[in-house]
Amino acid sequence: MTISKRLCSKILIILIFCSFLINMFSTQIFAANDVKVESNGSITFNTIGKEATSGIKYRTVGFTVHRSPACTNSQCDPQSGTHGEIRIQQVGSDVPVGNGDVQTFFEVPEEMVSKALEDAGLEDISYGGTIYLSAIFHVLHYSNNVLVSESGDFVDLQHIKNAESWASPGDFRQYFDVPVPYTAKFPVTLILKKSTGQLISQSAVVNPDDPSHNWKPGQTITVPLQETLTGSDGKTYRLIKSYLQSKHYLSDMNHIVTGVIAERNFTTYLGGTNVIAVYEEDEGTPPTDPAPQCSVVINPPSRGTELSNAVLDPAASGVIRADHRDAEQFDVTQGIPTTESLYANVLANNYLHQYQFVNMTGTVTYTIQVQKTYNLTWTIPATAGVPPAAGTPAQPKERPETVTKDITVTRPYSYWQIDNLEIYKLSKSTLSNYALPGGSVQLNPAGYTEPSLSSEYSTDVDDHVRPFSCEPIIMDPETVPGTTTEPPVPDQTAAFQSEAESSVGKNTVNNDSVVFNEMTIMDQTEVSESAPAPSALPAPTQIDRNVLYGTNYWIGSTLQNRANTLSSGSIYYNLIPGNVNGGSDKSFAINGINSITVHTPVVNYSVIPDDNRPYDQRMSPDWTRTVLILDRPFTVHFTESGQHLNIPGYGSRDYMKYTLNKRIQFPFGVFEGSEYYPEGTWINIPVGTPEMTFTMPTWVNEGNYTVHTQSWAINGTPADPTGLCEVNRNGDLNNYCASNSFDVGVVGRLFDFRIWDIGDFRFEKVFRTAMGSTDHSSAMYYTGGNDENGNPTALYGHKQWFLPIRKGSHPAEQKTVPHNGYSFLFDFRTIGNLWEPGEGIRIEPTFWFVPKTGGSPAPVDLYYDISGTANKMIGVGSPKDTLSHKRTYRLADSMRNIPTGELSSAASYEYNYILSETERQRLHGPSSTSYT
Repeated sequence: MTISKRLCSKILIILIFCSFLINMFSTQIFAANDVKVESNGSITFNTIGKEATSGIKYRTVGFTVHRSPACTNSQCDPQSGTHGEIRIQQVGSDVPVGNGDVQTFFEVPEEMVSKALEDAGLEDISYGGTIYLSAIFHVLHYSNNVLVSESGDFVDLQHIKNAESWASPGDFRQYFDVPVPYTAKFPVTLILKKSTGQLISQSAVVNPDDPSHNWKPGQTITVPLQETLTGSDGKTYRLIKSYLQSKHYLSDMNHIVTGVIAERNFTTYLGGTNVIAVYEEDEGTPPTDPAPQCSVVINPPSRGTELSNAVLDPAASGVIRADHRDAEQFDVTQGIPTTESLYANVLANNYLHQYQFVNMTGTVTYTIQVQKTYNLTWTIPATAGVPPAAGTPAQPKERPETVTKDITVTRPYSYWQIDNLEIYKLSKSTLSNYALPGGSVQLNPAGYTEPSLSSEYSTDVDDHVRPFSCEPIIMDPETVPGTTTEPPVPDQTAAFQSEAESSVGKNTVNNDSVVFNEMTIMDQTEVSESAPAPSALPAPTQIDRNVLYGTNYWIGSTLQNRANTLSSGSIYYNLIPGNVNGGSDKSFAINGINSITVHTPVVNYSVIPDDNRPYDQRMSPDWTRTVLILDRPFTVHFTESGQHLNIPGYGSRDYMKYTLNKRIQFPFGVFEGSEYYPEGTWINIPVGTPEMTFTMPTWVNEGNYTVHTQSWAINGTPADPTGLCEVNRNGDLNNYCASNSFDVGVVGRLFDFRIWDIGDFRFEKVFRTAMGSTDHSSAMYYTGGNDENGNPTALYGHKQWFLPIRKGSHPAEQKTVPHNGYSFLFDFRTIGNLWEPGEGIRIEPTFWFVPKTGGSPAPVDLYYDISGTANKMIGVGSPKDTLSHKRTYRLADSMRNIPTGELSSAASYEYNYILSETERQRLHGPSSTSYT
């Protein structure tokens, strides 16, 4: 019946434990349901899951976005190829829906979705196209409604399935390769602005075929552009340039078209599109003249001084250490137990940059028509007449002569242009080590201010140099007097040159534009002749230590011990909008990350106190072994505390949280309460139980034995025979068990000594039911009033029946004591090995003298005389004493009053187990039951 109860109890315990495992490992906080893309480009979904209480749970923290399915037969690894990531954000509070479930709503903003699609190579996706989402999980450990630890990212199927002992690991497959139709629509805006940057107007480009007025990705959009327009200032402006721009990257100028174009045809960017048309003031059409009066040529620039720098080394460093930062209990390079948690921390530059600015210099050639009119005057002399003809008078002459010269004037220009500009923001960091959940964690920036950059860039000199407005020059007329003949036109080329030079001012120039973190690095303001040199970009600084920091990375309880596991890491930077001529997202290895030694400690300083020493009745006790007494309890002290390795976090302390199992093995059977454990059984002592009491059975053979104890770490598996144990502590991390052994001596017992008959007939009335009867009364004399364990018996306090027999012991004759020389009958009980041939009890009395007046007893030798002159002073115990007083007794003597049943049992045992076959044959027959 006992076995049945034990079996039922074990079955019940197993059922309860299995139920606990199911409840513990099948619980999710939430996983994504009803995932869809909203018309504004955001992603929404809702979940229904259990409220967090206790145990181990998982939850979805984001999605990997990818173009095509990523699952094979047994693995889904969506981040093995081109992909993007999105992180979810809860909208509102949880909504209870009954049965302990809550419904939670989540949203991923459009900008984050669009960025992930671009990272996944899906920037050209059309409306209705399919994107694939795969969940990113975290594993959470709760205790009494309190979150104890949270893991890093699990991004593939096998790692999340093996992260814990889930009840249904196959359920995770449904959260990978989830196909989602892309159904976003985006706005398009037409922006008209002046070449100086001033806004002229802004209006939506309406889709007449859609109620939202927005446009589907992939749909062709046509936007007409005006060649000229009238501004609010009444001036006329003409179209000089147009380009396209993503609403997410407002510094970009894509698909630039210079000059007049009637319309722009395109498909929208993710997130929406701006169509930018740039207009310049129309100063009117110059008068028609077959010969240009003033022409301007901007000569090609030459490269001059360069200003450049590059900081593309993130100067990254990382650590993986024991929680909590600045108060680490463990030095992970020497050892950290499973079930403890780690933190990860990376330091690096807050951004990276590379740039090259060049000073472009050149000249503008002005060809100016300079005109001057010369009035040439002279006088033809008078002539005398020859009569009868009359003479002629002097004749003044005047003739205008207009001289036109094309004068060349040059004016220098200087401006700065962007050759290359790359700014990289911090994106994330990953750290890997054997001890981390899933083998790696991802650190996303927190409290991080991204660098900002806006730039305007052009390699067209016309966008940088605006020549001075020149006009033809008409110089004041000059009279050139002659004499009698027409004077020549004077050569005034120098004057013409001087006039032209004075009429041409300086060119107007401007740089490209670079504004970094709201600081103007390259100023685009228009200036005369020479634009200012740009500033150098400020050097990156180290990020705050909380930017790339994660904590509570729980070391799985079953992770095997391993020394000096290597760590690795990477840090990622993304190119931000506004870059010029190059660059792509970058990643760098993080070197010098510390190693981690996983070493779950366990100690075993168990001991069996020598509490039973007072009950050791051996004449020569063995003090080197703890004594265990048959039929007496003994206690094993077995705590989880003690000295381990002298390294941080270990040392002398309580190791209960790391202890899976404590057990003890006896080479003999023992009782623990009413439960009996046969020899060689490993007996579990519950963790947290500092001691356990056992009782020695009566049938254990007396002798020397060794008792073994073991304490197993939570990441070990108790096994027998044991090859993974180490005495007192598992200082060698290849061992998962701390062992101990005790040398014990098992000793029997002799007790209940009593005298129940004396040959002196004066005691017949004490020991017999009647005078002349062989029947014994119940009267006996005992050694005291306590039993073999020191507990009071019914005789306690009745000293009349205590040995020695003395005056007052006789119940009817107070002064009667036995005379010397009378035999007496006695018996006592034993526990131990006294059943083999030759085994028995030998009593060797010693004698002590106690003065009548009291005092300390002293050992003495006792002598006596018998008849005969040679029989004097016979020493008790001497050979002559043995010859003189040898007696033979029969067990079945009627005066003994031994019950027939006991006599029969004793005879049967002797016959069957002590006598040899020859002796049994000699005794075979009806009289063989008589023994002497």
